[in-house]
Amino acid sequence: MTRIDRYISLSFLGGCLPVLLLLLSLFSFLALSEELEDIGDGSYELADALLVVVYNLPTLVVNLLPVTALLGGLLGLGALANNLELITMRAAAMSPARIALPIAKMALVFIALVVLLQSFVIPRAEYNAAGHRAKTLMEQGPLELEGETAGVGVDTEFWTRNKGQFIRIDHVEPGRSLAEVELYQFDDKGNLARMLQTTRAQLLQDKTWLLHQVYATQFEDAHSQTEYKDTLLWDALLNEEQTRALITPASAMAPTDLWKSIQRLERNNMNSESHRVLFWTQMSIPLGLLGMALLSLPFLLGSTRSVPVGKRIAMGALIGITYYLVQQISGHLAGVLHWNVALTVLAPSILILAIALFLLKRAND
Repeated sequence: MTRIDRYISLSFLGGCLPVLLLLLSLFSFLALSEELEDIGDGSYELADALLVVVYNLPTLVVNLLPVTALLGGLLGLGALANNLELITMRAAAMSPARIALPIAKMALVFIALVVLLQSFVIPRAEYNAAGHRAKTLMEQGPLELEGETAGVGVDTEFWTRNKGQFIRIDHVEPGRSLAEVELYQFDDKGNLARMLQTTRAQLLQDKTWLLHQVYATQFEDAHSQTEYKDTLLWDALLNEEQTRALITPASAMAPTDLWKSIQRLERNNMNSESHRVLFWTQMSIPLGLLGMALLSLPFLLGSTRSVPVGKRIAMGALIGITYYLVQQISGHLAGVLHWNVALTVLAPSILILAIALFLLKRAND
């Protein structure tokens, strides 16, 4: 990297960091104001609300980076434009494409950060947030499973398979407990061999499940025998991945896990449309981020010192808000109009990137 590339990159980064911090502060405050409504329920206190907001910060970073790239680029590169440094670069025979190269490289660094957060940090952080919130709100009513909330669930039921047994869960309760669980075990011939029905299954520290009020029915030939137990330890109810899927929002799942959930839903003839929207929304963020970063440069090329930074920021904010709204609407349009989910959700990001490349090419001519 040449000195001029490093200078442009640092200017771009210097504009992005304060913008990101400002946006994070604003959206964190809004998130905290929502969490404050639950203070006093169960043992949920201010410290718990703050911890949940902190756990959600990685998700906020990923969602805000595309807009940050545009506003930060306008702020950081705008300082170069106001100091006539961009004009000096052009006078030194640097083309707009050449000036945009270090910006694109910084965008790729941001994209790598997005992939890292989506794949490794966000799933665990959201899992911890949901678990901590549920634990401190134990005196609240049951937390129903919804299609977008549960990892692979639909409506208020969750069906899964683990080690040759089929499990139906009615809903999740606070404290990582499952309510109204039915477990079906089959023999090698595919005949129902055993059925367990329990009002509540609680996950213990050693990943063993404690079942409460258990009716265990054994099937043999044409006869069945039912036995009742107040409690029963069970070590093969759900694996760690399935447990995480139950209390972690699908929107917080890693892209690879989300894709596996889509395949699992479709194998069981279940609706996977909402999961597909979430998956392609995650895929659209890197494209939108690159497009937004590159779009900041054409805004400044040809600008003069008379163009205030505030006006450029306002224009960037308008574009960022429009992009965000269209991105949100695109997912709903795909469902309502039955359009191709991938193309519909990716369209806003592809459009932004295409516009940025077009404006750069026109400035380069």
